[in-house]
Amino acid sequence: VSQSRYGWFGGGTPGNTTTVNSINFSNDSVTALTRGPLSAGRYQLAATGNSNYGWFGGGQPGPVSTVDRINFSNDSATASVRGPLSLARRGLAATGNSNYGWFGGGYNPSPAIYSTVDRIDFSSDFSTALVRSPLDSAGYEYRLAATGNSNYGWFGGGFSGVTTVNRINFSNDSFTVSIRGPLSAGRYDLTATGNSNYGWFGGGNDPTPATVATVNSINFSNDSVTALTRGPLSAGRYQLAATGNSNYGWFGGGIT
Repeated sequence: VSQSRYGWFGGGTPGNTTTVNSINFSNDSVTALTRGPLSAGRYQLAATGNSNYGWFGGGQPGPVSTVDRINFSNDSATASVRGPLSLARRGLAATGNSNYGWFGGGYNPSPAIYSTVDRIDFSSDFSTALVRSPLDSAGYEYRLAATGNSNYGWFGGGFSGVTTVNRINFSNDSFTVSIRGPLSAGRYDLTATGNSNYGWFGGGNDPTPATVATVNSINFSNDSVTALTRGPLSAGRYQLAATGNSNYGWFGGGIT
């Protein structure tokens, strides 16, 4: 998650870590700072936020429905537990605007792969997240990525290597999501970030499976076409995370 000057990376493996790191965007050549931990160690979780707080939801082991909130103005404290997601799941993705966060997809080894989208009201985040219209990726809404702007959210990729991009209209999220132009190639365990005009989906595994460094950009004003291939990451990796501001995106961690 991020605001204009900082980005926060939380959770992960090995060891189901609780660690939260913060990057100062104006001084990003130094080692990220360790901040207050999540309430419990987990991986394959998702996060979104606004200018004041970040919400981290779901994850493994479990999986869990837990949502932790980080206060950006006091990020050395342990994250506070808020109202849960409607379903326990891992391998989900999240995006949001200044008022709400949408957590979509995921997996619970019942077995079941979920297309469910939950919405968190940031002004009332002790309540259980509301269920909204589901994603549509032919049953592969798992280990996907998401980004968005103030009006829409784009969920892309998924197991076992689909190219599908789903768009949620934030002002009308109880109706069916729309399928937009695909990613350039199918992949899962990727990540995404964006600004008000574009979204960048990077890294992941393709169906071979092979780890890729590919970055695709979606033009939000023309999202019915295939995403463009941009300059790659420095190395192929998967189960990474990303954050950004209006000018840059930072892709961190992952497995090579």
